[in-house]
Amino acid sequence: MRIKIGTPLNAIFVVLALMLGFFSGCNKIPLAKTTTYKIYTPTYKSKAEALATINGNALRPVKDAGKISILGNFIYLNELDKGIHIIDNSDPGHPKQVAFLDIPGNQNVAVRGNILYADMYTDLLAIDISNAKNVVIRKRIPNLFPMRSYVNGNYIDSSQVVVDWVTRDTTVTEESTIFRVCPNCMFASADGAKAASAGGNSVAGSMAAMVLMQDHMYAIMEPHSVGVINVEHAADPELKNTFFAGFDLETIYPFENKLFLGSSIGMFMYDLSDPENPVQLGSFAHGRACDPVITDGEYAFVTLHSGSFCGGEANELHVVDVKDLMNPHLTSTYQLTSPTGLSKDGNLLFVCDASSGVRIYDAATPTNLRQIKTIDVKDGYDVMASNGHAMIIATNGLYQFDYSNINDVKQISFFALK
Repeated sequence: MRIKIGTPLNAIFVVLALMLGFFSGCNKIPLAKTTTYKIYTPTYKSKAEALATINGNALRPVKDAGKISILGNFIYLNELDKGIHIIDNSDPGHPKQVAFLDIPGNQNVAVRGNILYADMYTDLLAIDISNAKNVVIRKRIPNLFPMRSYVNGNYIDSSQVVVDWVTRDTTVTEESTIFRVCPNCMFASADGAKAASAGGNSVAGSMAAMVLMQDHMYAIMEPHSVGVINVEHAADPELKNTFFAGFDLETIYPFENKLFLGSSIGMFMYDLSDPENPVQLGSFAHGRACDPVITDGEYAFVTLHSGSFCGGEANELHVVDVKDLMNPHLTSTYQLTSPTGLSKDGNLLFVCDASSGVRIYDAATPTNLRQIKTIDVKDGYDVMASNGHAMIIATNGLYQFDYSNINDVKQISFFALK
């Protein structure tokens, strides 16, 4: 500001008073509103120690159930980021937990014969479970899942793993100095959610991101690529190929010699005539939402649900004609509550639909589904149905039902997870 010579003194005093008032006011302007956060600070263990302690772990309740895989009389149930529960289901009326494999960062599981495959953050492990209480790690493929180097925003170097989180509240009244105080912490608003045998190959649920097909395993390595692992020699898996498979991939469903990949933007289909060099066929796009998919070879059944990291607002079941894999097209849409996993047995289609339970449809005419029954299991995550026997993973446990008489569906057992 310039004050001209000759300006009256009273005018100068007025200007100076205004300037002083302005700067004084700046000092009194309140900082950003006070906000309470939960801080999740990671607890680390060396990778060598984590590998050494996978074996011989005591049984424990499941707190956060994830993926499921079945082989023979055994159920392999992932507990998100914690490990794998092995459940003897030879008597479906009385399933028994026989072992827990403590695998930090585990999210996926598949089994071939006596070899169990599991991710431990970035690495793929091949674990001999001939004796489930005395397992042996046969091989480790490092850095197969590079995106898992980041856990809740924290970079984890290759020598360590996160085994737990210490939680504490903190209140801040300014915007970002907290990140310089705690560089290895993850933050979330206090009112928000925390940032879930016999020979042969196991069968996975519709939410799987790692599946077996004959002598190969297909695994989503990061949101856009799939790895092809040769498992002909089960204890010695070999990464043979990686390929760009689509955008925002989430799930894999194998059918005959095809792969159906669900993503948050649609569905991608691949031919496996050459199992180590998949060839893309057609694709199907939908509005943005989380998207598991299954198929019977003629139609694909796709669920979309909102309210998650995938984005989007749709809560729907789509039926897609895939008889011509190069030109799939939508035939019908059904409005649901918040659908996730699904399964098909003959003409029966099972769909987990949050608080609405597990819906059973007559799918004899796939373009005109008719709901015929609801299994009253709330917050089901995934369902596997075959030969009149359904397994449902829900937030509170593992349910098993006999639907051999669809007019009289009976609960066989409930295995509490918590």
